Amino acid sequence: MSTPRTDRTPRPSTRPSTGPGAPTRAALVRRRLVALLLLVALVVGLVLLGQVAVRAVGPLLSGDASAQEGKSPPPTPEAAGPPRDCTAASLELAVTTNAAEYEPGRAVQLDVTVRHSGGRPCLVDGSDAGRQVLVYSGDELVWSSAHCGSTERLLLMSTGDEDPSRLVRWDRHRSVEGCAPDQPEVGPGTYTAVVSIAGVDGATSEPVTFTLLAPPAPTPDPAEPTAPADGTTPPEGAPADGTAPADGTAPADGTPPAEGTAPAEGAEPPAPSDPPASGA
Repeated sequence: MSTPRTDRTPRPSTRPSTGPGAPTRAALVRRRLVALLLLVALVVGLVLLGQVAVRAVGPLLSGDASAQEGKSPPPTPEAAGPPRDCTAASLELAVTTNAAEYEPGRAVQLDVTVRHSGGRPCLVDGSDAGRQVLVYSGDELVWSSAHCGSTERLLLMSTGDEDPSRLVRWDRHRSVEGCAPDQPEVGPGTYTAVVSIAGVDGATSEPVTFTLLAPPAPTPDPAEPTAPADGTTPPEGAPADGTAPADGTAPADGTPPAEGTAPAEGAEPPAPSDPPASGA
């Protein structure tokens, strides 16, 4: 009978070890749960970090986009050309006088204001013909600075600019197209004046009203006596034409006294006239 061999290598056991150094099933479960929680926390953290980054960068991106949208395109060669003429909406016009009433012979002084109130520079003619002052009597134009206006005086005006040439003098004479001389002086009465920009629709100021006074009536000189007109009563004490002198008043030389009138006292009676010759 043979003896069994004892030199075989023992096979490792497939059963889990239950020794004091081996992890238990509950420990493995806990480890897996912790790892899963860490993974979830990492994912959540990355998501939150991405949202914060988007919120931080979003305003910058939107601001750049808004700036690009609000930014005007570069000016074209046409927009960069010469400035245009001013419109009525870009100008403020006013006119005033240095008095409300003017005595005869006193000239009227008009203070004119042309101010730019628009948003972009523009051109306006500041000459007497372009920036014209008009004087009316009712609806009748009696004087215009454009009738005798000077040559063109272009002004490039920006916001807030004013034309420094302000004073206009009117000598109370009429004016006509072509500046013909020797025009008559206007009479007393009420007049209005406005300032207007030639060729610009609606560019007219509010009217200002003033009065030209009439000359005072002449007063007679008391030192100079006036002769009575025909048919008027002579002054007291003076005889009227054709009346006999009062008693005692000598008649004029060579004038016989009226028939039946006694000669003046102390005067010689007239010589008797010769009797008529008797017939033969």
